Amino acid sequence: MPPTITGTLLACLLASLAAPAGAAAADPPAQKPAVPAAPEPAPSGRPALASRLAALVASPVLHPQETGISVLSLPEGRPVYEKNAAALLRPASTLKILTSTAALALLKPEFVYETRVCADAAIDASGVLPGNLYIQGRGAPDLVGEAWWLIARRLSDMGLRRVEGSLIADESYFDTVRRPAGWPPPAADSWYNAPIGALSCNFNVVTVRVEPSPLLGARPDLTLEPIASYFQVLNRATTGNQTTAINVDRAFDQGQNVLVASGTIRRGTGAVVLNRAVEEPALYALHAFREIGRQYGIEIAGGISTGTVPEGARTLHIHESRPLAALVRDMNKNSNNFMAEMILKTLGAQFVGIPGTTASGVEMVRAFLSGIGVSTAAITLADGSGLSDDDRVTARLLADVLMRSRADFEIGPELMTSLPIGGADGTLNDRFGGEQARRRVRAKTGRVSGSVSLAGYVTNRDARVFAFAILANQPRGTIEAVHRTIDRLVDEIATSTDADLAAPVPEAARP
Repeated sequence: MPPTITGTLLACLLASLAAPAGAAAADPPAQKPAVPAAPEPAPSGRPALASRLAALVASPVLHPQETGISVLSLPEGRPVYEKNAAALLRPASTLKILTSTAALALLKPEFVYETRVCADAAIDASGVLPGNLYIQGRGAPDLVGEAWWLIARRLSDMGLRRVEGSLIADESYFDTVRRPAGWPPPAADSWYNAPIGALSCNFNVVTVRVEPSPLLGARPDLTLEPIASYFQVLNRATTGNQTTAINVDRAFDQGQNVLVASGTIRRGTGAVVLNRAVEEPALYALHAFREIGRQYGIEIAGGISTGTVPEGARTLHIHESRPLAALVRDMNKNSNNFMAEMILKTLGAQFVGIPGTTASGVEMVRAFLSGIGVSTAAITLADGSGLSDDDRVTARLLADVLMRSRADFEIGPELMTSLPIGGADGTLNDRFGGEQARRRVRAKTGRVSGSVSLAGYVTNRDARVFAFAILANQPRGTIEAVHRTIDRLVDEIATSTDADLAAPVPEAARP
């Protein structure tokens, strides 16, 4: 049986964290590589599964040296097929598997984030707070519009009607470095590179809905969700008869997020919906609370700023997030980079110290991997989402972590549940729709410039489960062609039987 994750993890983590700074985990002695024997034919007479996979890997759309593959038969973890499995490659969003397993194992699936609303004075009988109102963020990644409505309603139910002082955000639980090294710059204002902050709102993204006017030449209607008050909006778009070509650019100028709509939207067509990243997350959150609170009769007389909750402040309300298991599910199903980075910094804050940082979060992921016997000496982890250009891992490491997670009762079910289901949901909704593989693949997708990846689990016709990781760097075809090739590899496993498996491959023979 493969070792489980949680059995001896705590002792190993403590030993790892006690090591001198910069010390690397010990690697096993290097083994002299042997030439792998040719896979044995299956009893059915057709080539063994390994041979069939090797033929598919020879596809011209896959780079022969920059594609890493590892397929393990579970539960024993026997390698069925590997190619360049130890090559350091960009994992893209399959890196979220490492963030997920570390968070579930260390924080536990039932962990909840607490966002506190505090005051430095009591609310009087008329509903007036004579001092300041503080919102203290502790890294909750799911403070979407509904959460702010719930917080505002709770305070209204407590009788709050007016804050004479200021509305202050405490985001000191994390540092204020908004994006990890190797991420696209803020100018790339799409949802996938939204900034990180301990107090955040709506994944630090604003949704812009553009609807045509009934009048030719008129400005289309722009709606911002969840709030509009944090933005300066310049509507330069028009309604016309030509094909829709709408742009919404976001700039950050003198401390203000500016949205500029341009182009043309065709009259009579449906709305165009675009998502844009929002700078200065804590201020975004405060504007959301102030705007929504006003609808519950709560007025803020003072200004909006960032600071820290003073000693002796009283807690008015604690808003709890959903459990971590549910957050990890949302993160992986939708490949949400923002949520991955928030969870990574939480690991750093909880186990290394406040403020949580990307570096301290990565330290904990490395400690976790070392604690379960996975060497991290060669890999490079720059973030928790896989968006960074600097991330480098191996296919074998990903498959190994998947194998160990599957064997761990405490976190295995949660990790499995979080992965997209082939042909059914998440980022695999429109893949693996065929009769043989539909719902029999659960895997994390990945795609950044120069890397397309897939890692997870698949079952064959005999209900045997395989852990696999496919990292296709520098592919030579279109994204669609690479997806088709990767999907054919996984389909081949799904349509196999146990009779198709070759004899075990010795460890020394693994490439």
